[in-house]
Formats: sequence, C-alpha cells, structure tokens
Amino acid sequence: MVSFFLSYHRDDSFVARLIDDALTVRFGHEGVIRAGSDDDEAEFGRWVDQLDVAAVIVVIGSGWRSGADRSVRAPDIVGRQIARAFAWGGPVVGVLVDDTEQPAEEELHPSLRPLADLRFWRIRLPSAYSDNRRLVDALAVRFGAGTGAGGPEVPVLLDEAPVRLAMPSPSSAAAVVYSTLAGDLEIVEPGTPGRSSFSDPTTYSARYEVDTDGHQALLHVPLPSKDFGRDFRASIAVEFRVTDPAQVVRCAVSDAVPPLRAFLVDTCRPVTRRFDVDEIGDAETAVRELLGPHLLAPGGFTLQAVRTRLSIEREIDPFQTSPRRITPAAKRPRLRPLSRRVRRHRRPAGNTRFTGRVTGPGAVFGVAVEEPQRLLVARAPAQVPVSQDLSVDVRFVTEGQPVHPDAATARLKSLVVLDAGTPVTVTVHAPAGLHAEGPLQQTVLIRPGEDPPPLRFGFGARTPGLHRVDVTAWAGGTFLAEVSVDVSVATGGPFRDGQPRGASLPAPHARPGEVTMEVRFDGTRYTFQLRSDHGVLFAPVVESVTNTPTAAVENAIRELQQVARSGSRDSPAMTRQVIRSAGIGLWSELVPREIQDQFWQVRGSMSAFTIATDYDVVPWELLHPLSAQQDAGFLVEQVPVVRRTYGQHATTAIGLDNPRFVLPAKAPTGAREEVAAIRAILGADDGEPITRADELLDLINSGSLGALHFACHNTFSADGSFIDLDGGRIRPALLTEASIRRPLQDSVPLVFINACRSAGVAPTYTRMLGWAQQFMASGAGAFVGTLWAVRSESSARFATAFYQALAEGETLGAAALAARTGQQDDPLDPTWLAYTVYGDPFATAA
Repeated sequence: MVSFFLSYHRDDSFVARLIDDALTVRFGHEGVIRAGSDDDEAEFGRWVDQLDVAAVIVVIGSGWRSGADRSVRAPDIVGRQIARAFAWGGPVVGVLVDDTEQPAEEELHPSLRPLADLRFWRIRLPSAYSDNRRLVDALAVRFGAGTGAGGPEVPVLLDEAPVRLAMPSPSSAAAVVYSTLAGDLEIVEPGTPGRSSFSDPTTYSARYEVDTDGHQALLHVPLPSKDFGRDFRASIAVEFRVTDPAQVVRCAVSDAVPPLRAFLVDTCRPVTRRFDVDEIGDAETAVRELLGPHLLAPGGFTLQAVRTRLSIEREIDPFQTSPRRITPAAKRPRLRPLSRRVRRHRRPAGNTRFTGRVTGPGAVFGVAVEEPQRLLVARAPAQVPVSQDLSVDVRFVTEGQPVHPDAATARLKSLVVLDAGTPVTVTVHAPAGLHAEGPLQQTVLIRPGEDPPPLRFGFGARTPGLHRVDVTAWAGGTFLAEVSVDVSVATGGPFRDGQPRGASLPAPHARPGEVTMEVRFDGTRYTFQLRSDHGVLFAPVVESVTNTPTAAVENAIRELQQVARSGSRDSPAMTRQVIRSAGIGLWSELVPREIQDQFWQVRGSMSAFTIATDYDVVPWELLHPLSAQQDAGFLVEQVPVVRRTYGQHATTAIGLDNPRFVLPAKAPTGAREEVAAIRAILGADDGEPITRADELLDLINSGSLGALHFACHNTFSADGSFIDLDGGRIRPALLTEASIRRPLQDSVPLVFINACRSAGVAPTYTRMLGWAQQFMASGAGAFVGTLWAVRSESSARFATAFYQALAEGETLGAAALAARTGQQDDPLDPTWLAYTVYGDPFATAA
C-alpha cells in the first residue's frame, strides 16, 4: 500500500483537506497520514521512520509564510517536520497555495534551505479542485494507485543527469528536457541541431531524456458491474506515445504502464458500473465508444488507439464469513530521490514493444504466449500430365512433428501468438499455365499448443512447362514467410509426387498501420494485392497487359533526369508541376482502379507502406496518389515507403558496425567529402577505401562485411548495370554465389549504393537481377540505391541525412522519410524522389 505524509499549518487546512480527500479516494483510507501544526514532532518521526511512506507532501500557504521569521531563527513544528523529511532522504513534494511565493534560500533556516531548490506544485483557490486533481494524478503516475501494476514495463524516462560543462551527448533518438535554475522546463526535440549546447550549468540544473517512440501494451484490469460481487475483466490493448516530455519529467514517470492503467481504470469504472454482467455486450460497446482515438492521459501521454474486450471475472461470494488471509508484503525499500533511482534504459531492436497484438477490428485479445518453433510447409506434385488437376497443400507445423522425410526445413525463432489465436492469411501465386480451381488465399487461426488443419489450393494443369508456385503468409499487412514449389507439366507425362518445402515463420503479429502492396508479373499479366490490418481482406486484382510499362517509365525518368541535371528551362513552379504530373500519371496508369480505392480506405491509419515485388523497373517511389477529393502529395511524402524482394532475409536489425567504403579512383566530385561525413556520423575509424573488384567480392563472400557504402559511378544500359573498379567491373550477377550462400545474414549490413540508376535491373533467363535483389538475397539488412542520375551534392546531403537519422535510432522507414522530406528545398532538384529503399520499414540499427 502506498502512503503519504501530509504536513501543513492549520491556516492551510482547507487545501490540505482537499489533498487528503483526493488521495484517500485514489490510494485508500490508509494512504494518507495528516500531521498539522499541533501534532508532536516525535509522532511525525515515528510515521516516517517506521511506516512505508512513499513521499512527504509539504503545503506552504499564508499560514506557513506568517511564521517565516520563526522559521529563519528556530523552525516551528511544521518546519522541523520538513527538516526531518529532508534528512530522511525520500521524495518531498512541495505545494504552494494561491499566490504564495517560494521561500528564498536567504530567509530559511539552514535545515530548510532545500525548500529553495524544490520544484513546487501550485494550487490556486479559484481552480483548487482541478489543480488538486492534477496533483493527485501526478502522484498516482509517480507512485502507483493500487490498480495492480504488474505486467509489462515500458520505460519512458530513460536518463537523468545534472548539467555540467563537460558531459556526454544525449541520446539522439529521445526528446531532451532541460530544467532551468529558475525551475522551468525546456524541451529539445530529436533532430534539433546543437542539442548538447544547452548543457550550461549557469542556466540549467538537470537534463532528462524521454522516450517519445510509439509503444503498445496489453493490460488486464478488473472493472465493476452493477451486480455486487460479480465483475468484468477488461483486456485493453493500447497504442501510445509520450507527447508532452516535460510532463513526464514533472511527474517523474519512469514506467508508462502504471499511470496508463490507473487512467483507464478510472475512466472505465463509472461506465461499467451501469451494466449487469448479463449486459456485457452493451458494456463493451459503451467502453469502446468512450475510449476513442487520441485520448490525452495524465503524465504526458497520448493514447493513439485503444481496443477493449470484456469478459466476466470469476464470481465471488459477497457474504463470505471467513476473512481472506492476507500475506504481509515485504517492506518496500524507501524511495530515493529521482536522480538516484532512474537507470538508463536501452531501446530494444524494432520501433515498438509488442506485449500482445490485435490483427484487426474484431480480433480477440489475449496474452502473448511463447510457442515452440514452427514451419510454413508447402507441398505439390513434382510432375503432372496436361489436363490433370493437382493441389498445393500448405501447413503450419510445430517443430518436431512428422513431416515428409525429404522435407527441406529450417529452424525458426520462437513463435508468439495470442492465447485466443492469431489469424494468418496464406496466399498462393501461380503462373497462367496452372488454372486456379478455387480461391487463391485462405485464412487460418494459429492457436497456442496446436497446429491448424492443412490448407489446400486446387489447380488444373493447362500448359506444358515448368511452373513455379509461390506461397506467402501474412498477418494483416505484415509479411511473415514465403516458400516456393515447382510443378512440371508434360503432355502424356507421369504423375510424380514432390517433396515439401519449408520456411521459417517468425512471430505472426500485424504491426499497426503497416500496408503492403504486392506486385507480381509473370510476363503476360500483373497481379496486385493490397494488405493491411484494416479489418478487410482485399482480393487480388489481376490485369492482363499487352505492353510492359517500360516506355512510360523511361519517359518519366528521362524528364526527371533532365530536371536533376539543371537542364530545365521552366520556372521553379512549373518544374514542380512537371514532377507532380509525372507522379500522377504513373499512379493513374500503373495502379489499378480497385487498388486505388483500397488505398484511400486504409490511408488514414497507415504507418508504413511497403511495395513487395521483384519487378523493380517501375519507380514506385514516384507515385502521386490522387482522387477527386484527396491529394496528400507524393506517396513518399506521406508515410515511410520501402520495398521488399521475395526471398530476402527477414530481419528487424540493420548492421552499421565496421563500415567499409567503396571509392574508385575515378570517384564522383565530392565523394571523399561524403565518405568523411558518413564516417563521422557512424564514429568509424579512418581506413583505406575499397578500390579493387576482387577485394570487394572476397569481403562480401567472407561474411565479415559490415555496412557498405558506395560513392561511385554506376553505368546502366539495356545489358544491365555495372560499377568500374580497379581490376574489373562489378555486376549484380557476380553476387549469385552470395545470394545462394547468404554470407551476410549474420551481420545484416546496410548496403548503400549512392550512384546513378543503382536500383535498375537487367532481364536474365530466370528472373530480374539487380543490385537490390542480389544484396538482399545475400542477407543484407537493408539496401538503398538511386533510380536515375542524381546531382552529386544532393546525393551527399540525402546520404548524410539518412545515416544521421538511422544512427539516432529512427526506423529504416522513418530515416528514409526524414531524408526525403529534408531535401525538398530546391524545387528544381527531384533527387529526393530518386532513392529506393529495401528492407523492413520498422527495422532499426543493431
């Protein structure tokens, strides 16, 4: 139980009673110990020394000020209580009543001089009740309100340190709050230049670092019903972030969960009390309507989304005669001042911390459960005669369960599913030679401790040849795993069974707001599919084409290249219109109308947009979505936009350690300055750059490669692209060995080719081979390249902005968005549209 000692003069008893009443409601009848000016000092000492007092609350109003002279010479009883509290060493909370001034050091007795440095709350009589409520909310945030604070921990106050002339730089990914000597707070947001320059001990006393990233938590709390003795149990999934870092510092919020739990309980209790347990559906609807998006919560938090599900708590006998045995809790160690209690927290990899996940409206909440490892397994006949039907069988198999003896399997990470199950959608992609006899996507519920029944997809063998069937698994808009099987169709040939193919399946949770657009091309038709956690499973859209979009794409890129080379004769306004028109044209010509309509349905909740495709001759980054009612600019201006290639290594970490730089003898102008700037950002030692082709290939194939940055020319033609180095040319096809062996999957490096058309592809016999596909297949954590020739100075600015954001803890998608939007100052330079980024949009630097 949390207890507070309340110290005040008799003349300030009105405010003291307000505080007492509010604390009693929040913390219970034994949560407040009042000690007025008539109480004995020894009694105060007994309470503080022998009981578990969380903090001493000191009320200073007209009554205290009237005794100022006595306090200077010989403190009265209240003054001695305050001095005893400072000697105790626990938290002291000061409250100033109305216009009472904070005591100055020179007027205080030596034992009371810490009052001059104390940060005070102020309760003004005209607004006493609301001011008092904020004070008690802050105390609940700081010390908990007895609502069962177990569960996940989400640290938000990452660090506190006194300001000194020489001190380490603050974490660049957090908001920094400085406390001035006058007691004010100043916030410095991430990315602000010169954040360390505020460290002036003549102006500031302390520096705090506050986590402003998005987080999630799944909370289970009891809520009362109208029926005495029968309660609801609420499972509340909340997505939140700190939006007022100064409030976190004022309230000393080290863990976000207790104040959010207290706020949600206090908000929901009056609602659920109106319903019987038999009206659970109505109660759940009322709570959901109350907890809308973008709620402001005490402690500086904004609840961006709240989803609630009610169940009925175990029934209790309200007339039980035998008292429950209460085991005395071990005495909690006294709380020390904040600066000695806050420890520095490191962020885990990834943008958010998932303690349970909802995959869409209507999904069932539950607790995240660690499951045995599982596999995605697909099986199809290896050979069938023309005109015969066949099926592709897909299963999710727990490791250790029987699979075909020839199955190719791989170990996978621990599978985390909700206790009520997690929906996973399986989609099968087959070429035109295999005619689908049924739906090409099915959804299955994966439950803890059991494998779901197999899924079967029927096809008719129509055209002779070798046909590749791709099987992918998704949770909402989040890609999980993929596997491929080959089927040979021959005229008059035999039927021969095939062996299963297995792929690792990571934790199947849908990340909120993640949208993926799949684009597949089999030489005669495109298949588009939009995936999200919006609650609607969109059907694939298939379009047959007579001509590929190569001509339209090349025309658009040719115009943008002309602008990038400063060759445009148009005005800045006209140049911007040319660029905009190119993006709108690509959106209208390349994206089917059905996909456009689906995009506008999910755009409002979109947090990241991924284009999943191996057909990367289309500059998807240039898309400018437009409808008759909506225009939010280029897609890459709206949300983080990345690509993924099929078969790429799944990782949420990006390696930036031990960076190496490819710098040919004939490097572009400014390349050496670009490399020096990136070295400084990453804290890399000066070393010799890579200049030889054989040295680069040996380094890639050895698996010891860290981050790899190219500052060079890249030549692109119809025959493919290449980079000239000493000793030979490097082409994407030379990375085939690495794409098979995957030597980079342990170090998951970032590969950044800052050159001309480095993301371009060249057609080969079996697939499109470009730099992005080859490096991602080799195990790279992310790839960045350009789609057309760009200006040297602009490309250097983009690269340094991107590395700076990634090194400061931003996700891959957020770093790309920051670098793109930060390069728009010159309307004649479309370089910010030239970059394409491959990887997981939520991946962060390892």
